[in-house]
Amino acid sequence: MRALRAFTVVVLATGFIAAACGGGGGTKSQTPAEAKAEITAAWQKFFDPAVPVEAKKDIVQDYNTLLPTLKTQTTNPQAAGIKAAVKDVTLQGDSSAQVTYDIVNAKDGTPLLPNASGQAVKVNGKWQVSEQTFCSLIKLSDPNVKCP
Repeated sequence: MRALRAFTVVVLATGFIAAACGGGGGTKSQTPAEAKAEITAAWQKFFDPAVPVEAKKDIVQDYNTLLPTLKTQTTNPQAAGIKAAVKDVTLQGDSSAQVTYDIVNAKDGTPLLPNASGQAVKVNGKWQVSEQTFCSLIKLSDPNVKCP
């Protein structure tokens, strides 16, 4: 009986130690440099008129809500002629970042809206352009447009 009790204590202690140490099975923590690179890539892809709307699903917050507006922008000549050039990313914790960028002419890189500021948010482990940032830009071109 004593041996059984000792064995139980050892098994339980081993389980608690393993739980305290973590299983190591899964998500790797992202370095600040990796996060900034992912944010920059997401912004450049999102604001690239050559990238189809469907390919932007994982890089914009609330994609399904914004889908009608995103599709409308594909026929907007202004939207078709711009890209984003990320200048700086300042992480604000693990799930938010301030992004400083220029909206530039897609053909020659001329800044059209220099030093713009927006937010990136981390949703389900992926950095995305915030809905607020997208809608703010849409409203700059047309204050009457509906953007959630």
